[in-house]
Amino acid sequence: MEHGGIERRELFKRAGVGSAALASFPALAGAAWAQDDDDDGGRRRFYFQAASGQAATIGGGESILMSGCGSFSDRSVRGGGEFVHFDGRNIPSPDFIATGSWRATRFLSFEEIGTFGVGVAGVLEMEIRLIPCEGLPVRGARLKIVCNIGVAGLETEPFQQEGFTLTVPGLAPFSPFTPPLGLTFFTRPCEGEGADDEEEDD
Repeated sequence: MEHGGIERRELFKRAGVGSAALASFPALAGAAWAQDDDDDGGRRRFYFQAASGQAATIGGGESILMSGCGSFSDRSVRGGGEFVHFDGRNIPSPDFIATGSWRATRFLSFEEIGTFGVGVAGVLEMEIRLIPCEGLPVRGARLKIVCNIGVAGLETEPFQQEGFTLTVPGLAPFSPFTPPLGLTFFTRPCEGEGADDEEEDD
């Protein structure tokens, strides 16, 4: 598939999102904030590594690379990750606008579309705090993550592009590109997962 004369693989390469994203998912899953350390065994998990921008293409304006993982229920969310905010009009470039980490602060909503094994298609929204390496934290940002599972026919309706939308006070929203640059995935526990774990411990 091509987009503006550039193959999708090349778009991923330019954004720094490709096979590295796939390789990093196991590492994200092992992060401390992705673990379910309470008694709520029904918590679902989210994982993503993707790029979004203020323009239609990654080279058209300011863009942001984000990664993250965590868990959520119908009342709360915990998780976080990292980000790099940059101007895509000058690629390649060692310069960036801001970089740092982010943390989930408040659960807003989750709309489930359907399940496919332990995979879950849906739309998760939360408030987050951006913590730049330099400067003051930014509060009140909103993060929406969309996970479609096309192979199972599970897609948002009306259709929303796979990826994330980041809304930061005072800035234009960062929205997914078409085609999307990156990966998103929601999961749920296996039925009886806790019981299986107890048997293995014995």
